[in-house]
Amino acid sequence: MNQKGFTLIELLTVIALLAVIAGITFPIIQDALKNSREKAYNEQIDTLKNAAERWGTDNLKSLPTENNKCICKSINDLQTSGYIGSNKQLKDPRNNQTMSGYIKITYDEAHKQYQYDYVTTCAC
Repeated sequence: MNQKGFTLIELLTVIALLAVIAGITFPIIQDALKNSREKAYNEQIDTLKNAAERWGTDNLKSLPTENNKCICKSINDLQTSGYIGSNKQLKDPRNNQTMSGYIKITYDEAHKQYQYDYVTTCAC
């Protein structure tokens, strides 16, 4: 009797091979996704810092002039002032939550320049 088809052993072997391939590729794909989200987040932070720098250029009198003094500009303020291009809520690409932090602007007297840092809460 000549029957066409696969034996149980052949099917189990194919399933086992597919499981091994999935086990190898899944962590690689997860790492690639995590890295791309982190890169998008860093690019978004750079955009926020650039917006704060443009605000600082337009508002030089509001910037701190002494070492260890700072001011904070909220993302919302930068958005409503037109320094950030979109009117929609900015989302953190890592967790898809709304970004509601601040750009902390401090004066570095040693280097004679301003430092711009993203912070979630501002304490000057």
